[in-house]
Amino acid sequence: MGFHQRYNPHIIGFAEGHGYLSIPLETAREEYGELPSDYGLVPHAPGRRARKALNLPLGLALLKLLRERPNLAEPLSRFAERWGRDFQADFSLTMDPFFRFNDPTRLKRILDEAAGPVLELLRADVRERLRRERLIPPATLSSIPPESLLSTARTILGKRLRNPAHAAERARFAAGLTFVEARQILDELCTVTGGDVCRFGLARLAVHADEIARGLWRLSRLLPLDGVDRLHCVRGQGVEFAYAPRDAAFIALGREVGDCTADKAVRQVDRDVESIYWTVFAWFLDRHYQILKVHVDGRFVMKVHLVPLFAAGREGGVVFLGVDAIETTPGFREDTRQGRSELLSGKAAIFARVVDEVRRIAEAAGIAHVFAERFSNTAWVREELLQFPEVYLQVEEIRKIDELEDVFALAARMAALAGQEAVRSVFMELQMKNTLLQRGGTSVRGAKAFACIAGDPRVGLSLKRVSGI
Repeated sequence: MGFHQRYNPHIIGFAEGHGYLSIPLETAREEYGELPSDYGLVPHAPGRRARKALNLPLGLALLKLLRERPNLAEPLSRFAERWGRDFQADFSLTMDPFFRFNDPTRLKRILDEAAGPVLELLRADVRERLRRERLIPPATLSSIPPESLLSTARTILGKRLRNPAHAAERARFAAGLTFVEARQILDELCTVTGGDVCRFGLARLAVHADEIARGLWRLSRLLPLDGVDRLHCVRGQGVEFAYAPRDAAFIALGREVGDCTADKAVRQVDRDVESIYWTVFAWFLDRHYQILKVHVDGRFVMKVHLVPLFAAGREGGVVFLGVDAIETTPGFREDTRQGRSELLSGKAAIFARVVDEVRRIAEAAGIAHVFAERFSNTAWVREELLQFPEVYLQVEEIRKIDELEDVFALAARMAALAGQEAVRSVFMELQMKNTLLQRGGTSVRGAKAFACIAGDPRVGLSLKRVSGI
């Protein structure tokens, strides 16, 4: 769906010397944006329309850091420990279910029980074992670089297993392949988490809980591990959920889905929609902006943007879980050539599971109300959202808890860590505050209708007040 004449919604920001801002997008670009050509991202060219971009220094810093390390979960977590607001004290909310699916205490018990075989696997000399057990000829082993030893060994052993000439040694090669694959999983897990997970305390386990759970489940396909069946991860069966980790894939989600957060307009399914790629970098740093990934039989099909918000006004206001966007991949849309009939035939049931999961997350966090933005990049999602009661909120009174002061402070630290130019402002678009998404989405009094997925729609404005009666 295209945007109206001129796309200039109010966005929120935090700027050095000014503090919190709520200003039109065009004003923000003019006053705080920077030219990509000044950073060498596009060439200076006569006649080219100079278009400033927001969050440019922040985006460059994050992209540089993510080229150097697999993810930024640990520095983000350390910052949150120092800055973190006590949501339990202020709002009677328990935010852990909003940060991770897996309980670090349960993970610790499983890792303690599995420590013996896991540590033995980690300490094994892979090259020596492959040589000693005559799994790969010494000359071939000597020619394999260390960084590709596991992947190359896996390929070689896989071919030998499939070769009828080695049928008599099938069991030996199968055991060798299991060893190599298990070690590869452990090495990947150690790389992602930055260390030996068996030695992590609860605080560090909490940072990487979902990634560790996924790694342990994969490992349990090869080695006997007790308790792994109680962990939460995507296993490729039915409708499953995972939070998007803070890694390079988070930045590229818009490209994968083909929505307006793709890094280039050519990668958007709807190319007439204004790109807001710049806001992804602010979301990345905000631990209270969560993206729920939806998988069907292992296939990523949908992302759901979740953020706790505060609606000021009546009786002091109300905290609610905002579903800021629901976007589907091209394969889960009816208007693309990539649309998959086997997925679309079950779209209503899949969407119902998504709604149940969002309600469960809110309930686990102690959030009574869930209000959803009714616009989506996908027509059938918009139709599904019409089944819920409407709640009307004054757009100007929708506030982000802590606004963006914490994100701004973290952005400055990320820039320093990357050795990049200082960040002097950070901006974010909240779709729920955007009145330009669809016709009839707002009234002359600045009220907007949302889908009330959970809670009481009466906490919003009365219909009489919205319509001016």
